[in-house]
Amino acid sequence: MTLCDLKPEHRARISGLSGPQSLRQRLAALGILRGQPVSLHAMTFWGSPRAYTIGQQQLCLRNKEACCIEVELQHE
Repeated sequence: MTLCDLKPEHRARISGLSGPQSLRQRLAALGILRGQPVSLHAMTFWGSPRAYTIGQQQLCLRNKEACCIEVELQHE
């Protein structure tokens, strides 16, 4: 499952990054690292971009970028 598949009620953890090396480096520099908790915070009417809570920060990502972030759902 990727981050762009995440629904508002889901909680997940980042399990990996894919895509071009430059994108992976940029995402890692933003603090998007394996093991970080993530949830969908808000989305626009047309679906992209979306705001996510990742760890203790909120980031806005386009779906193209979010689809490169692999996540695993967490059961509460």
